[in-house]
Amino acid sequence: MKNGMKVWAAVLALAGVCSQAMAAAPSQDLVGVWQGKLKVDATTSLTIQFTFAKKPDGSYSATLNSPDSGAIKNVAASAVTVNNGAVKVDVPTLSGTFSGALKSGSLEGQWAQPGSTLPLILSPYQKPQMTKADMDTLVGTWNGPLKLPGGSLTLVMRFKLNDKGELQGTMASPEQGGAEAPMADIEFIGGKLTYKIPAARGEFSGTYANGAIAGQWSQGGQALPVTIKKGEYAAPVIVLKLSAEAFAALNGRWEGTLNVTTPQGQKVSLALVLRIETDSQAQIVGFIDSPTQHAIGIPITEASFSAGKLVVKVAAVGAEYDADLSGKTLVGEWAQGPVKSPLTLTRK
Repeated sequence: MKNGMKVWAAVLALAGVCSQAMAAAPSQDLVGVWQGKLKVDATTSLTIQFTFAKKPDGSYSATLNSPDSGAIKNVAASAVTVNNGAVKVDVPTLSGTFSGALKSGSLEGQWAQPGSTLPLILSPYQKPQMTKADMDTLVGTWNGPLKLPGGSLTLVMRFKLNDKGELQGTMASPEQGGAEAPMADIEFIGGKLTYKIPAARGEFSGTYANGAIAGQWSQGGQALPVTIKKGEYAAPVIVLKLSAEAFAALNGRWEGTLNVTTPQGQKVSLALVLRIETDSQAQIVGFIDSPTQHAIGIPITEASFSAGKLVVKVAAVGAEYDADLSGKTLVGEWAQGPVKSPLTLTRK
């Protein structure tokens, strides 16, 4: 009996040690990105990502994103509660709450909004890694037409590897000055290319097949089709039909400031430069520069000059400039879309 009691005492002591160890074991750290699929209905699902960060006091903050929805970007949670493996995240901006529990490395729970409660399981998310073959496919210059309601613009994408072997890229539109905007969040997995252009608040998504990438450029709530192929871009030369007398009157650099009031009432001042010159083939060409916007060399597509009256059209930005020449000054109006603004240019 005494031996039996000793055995039970040892068992109880071991249980006490295990209990203390379990109590001391830390819960899984939430820091990082957790992702899951929210099944909205029988045919629709939405990718949900919660990004958790730890505050100095040990509590958590969180932001909510959905790669599938442009309307759900970096939505901040007002509160994150973690208690014995139970997690609650309040997102008042979306009138929603996630409630879940840590089980086998995942957060199993539900997303609740007024009128609906949907199951949602979140798991730690690891960004897919591009293979060397994927990166080799992309490295180089790609270009193609971006289809617009009233025509098209050329998009030029350039990809290269940095010193660390990481893929970098830029995007430019030659007709709009050719300034190269850096890409962010480049992914090319399974033939699907996605990236963002933070400076333009836009993003590209396309699929690679048969040497081309077909997809769409999304910006300001509008998605426009574009197909690009690998190859250097050679800008077409637009020769202006101006007489020798007209060229003599207009040849040179004309500078001024465009003061615009947008339809929303915002006042914007932009430096503008009009250039009429000849190229290496002695052909008459013209360009508009917008130094404020780092857009240099936007081609003038049409120009006429008669009886001191100049009319210039710039198809890439949907603009027209009508002005009267007086000595070294052009006094006229810049029209772009529904906005018309006075513009005076002085020859330099």
